[in-house]
Amino acid sequence: MSLSLDAVKTHLRIQHDEEDEYLKGLVRQAQAAAEDFCRVSLEENTPEPAVLAMLLMIGHYYENRDNPDKQAYIAMRMAFESLLYPHRDEAKMF
Repeated sequence: MSLSLDAVKTHLRIQHDEEDEYLKGLVRQAQAAAEDFCRVSLEENTPEPAVLAMLLMIGHYYENRDNPDKQAYIAMRMAFESLLYPHRDEAKMF
């Protein structure tokens, strides 16, 4: 399962195209953060928990772009890492 723009827009309940470029940037950022945490490429055959983690991060940044809430970020980051933890390549960690 890979993360498409349509999946992001459905997750965020967006029905317009005006923010597509912004959303694509959020997808790239979330994927980069997930790949950095896991130390694996998530281009193909992305595990569903990784997709959920990326959607969680995208949703957080989309909803909180004007209101940086540290507690909301910490909660999102904990959930993000919990979803990705089983998919890390420990051999590449250090």
